[in-house]
Amino acid sequence: MTKRRTEPIPHRWFGRQRAFAEDQERKDTMGSGQAQSRADFTDATKRTLALRAAFRCSSPSCGALTIGPGAGNGDVEMTGTAAHIYAAAPNGPRGTGGLTDAQRRSSLNGIWLCARCARLVDTNAGGAYPVSLLRGWRDLHEARIRMEHGGVSRPFGWIHSIEILEDVWLAEPTTVRFSRCNVFIGDNGMGKTLFLSLLSGLASPSRIMERAGRPDSTVHAALNWYDPQPRRAEFRAEGEQLDFSADGTAVPFVPQPYRIVHLSPDAPRDVRELGNMVGLDHWAARKLIVEMPEIVGGAVKRAWVEDEQIHAQYVRGSEVVVDRGPRRGLDAIVALEVLVALAETYARTQPTLLLIDALYRGTAAEFDHATEILSSSTRGFQTVATSGRSSPPLSAEWTVTRFVLEPDATRVPLKRWARLVQDEA
Repeated sequence: MTKRRTEPIPHRWFGRQRAFAEDQERKDTMGSGQAQSRADFTDATKRTLALRAAFRCSSPSCGALTIGPGAGNGDVEMTGTAAHIYAAAPNGPRGTGGLTDAQRRSSLNGIWLCARCARLVDTNAGGAYPVSLLRGWRDLHEARIRMEHGGVSRPFGWIHSIEILEDVWLAEPTTVRFSRCNVFIGDNGMGKTLFLSLLSGLASPSRIMERAGRPDSTVHAALNWYDPQPRRAEFRAEGEQLDFSADGTAVPFVPQPYRIVHLSPDAPRDVRELGNMVGLDHWAARKLIVEMPEIVGGAVKRAWVEDEQIHAQYVRGSEVVVDRGPRRGLDAIVALEVLVALAETYARTQPTLLLIDALYRGTAAEFDHATEILSSSTRGFQTVATSGRSSPPLSAEWTVTRFVLEPDATRVPLKRWARLVQDEA
């Protein structure tokens, strides 16, 4: 039985909590040097994590309420805990990640969990619950609470991981875990585009079958997600044979467990062409374009359709730009916000994954815009992007996975040439 802690909640939690927490965060993030000692959370940080989680466990498969009436009339019973993502102690679960003591005691290194889940994530040195996974849990849970608090109802979903069991480019079976924002980095020809095709393989297996038909090119992968219960689907393609299973049961196909949003970087200006590309009736596409500024809240301030052509007005630095004219494609900033508007709309009714190939390939202003718009904590979808740049401009919200060239030169040419290495820093 879980040991329960009973205590009254001070009234100041609900009065001066924001100023108190902000002041404590400034103190927590001061300091320098590597981790030297145990970095326990302060009471203020624990309260911040509990309040941001609405006193519910942040595990997608749990969500238990961790506060309630105590034995006495004035008592409150607490069963939750502020758990560390990187360890509180130098030799603790998941290690310290090179963080200072102050960084490890910051709320940015914490997640609110029930007592059972807090013990579970630290079992066996936390090996089954890496940093990127716990950050993803926290981000998803806080996004859900933020929407509920704002009166927005939306389904709860999260793509947790992909197990790549066999593919022509992969040196060895690998599991990749997803957070809210993910980027996969590697040189051209390393397999980034092939990897993205795996994520859409359940709903659109055609691209998988095109390469599975080549000799010795079996494609075998499993996807895991929450809705909010844990779910798993697997597919295997070899030659003209395609097999699916859902939660361990063979099926002819897997009903779409999550929505994939994927648009070519060269988004067309013609509204009918754009609608066909993303699977929308052209009148629905027109409506999406017109409401895009309100949906996204980004750089685009006004969008309209004239003679079937999409036009937009957006802010770039201190400059106001009108995207219109004879060019066939939309400006990169406008095209990205079309994607975000589409993903946000789908995310209101089902889990949604936004796939972007070669995200960081434009100007510095476009880099900054993409990072800011996709990293926003208000987003209800997950992003998986690729980049050919070794060090793209990323904020801390992004989980980085690198394509690393397999050093074994004895392998058959053009097969098994890459490994996936996921950063945990």
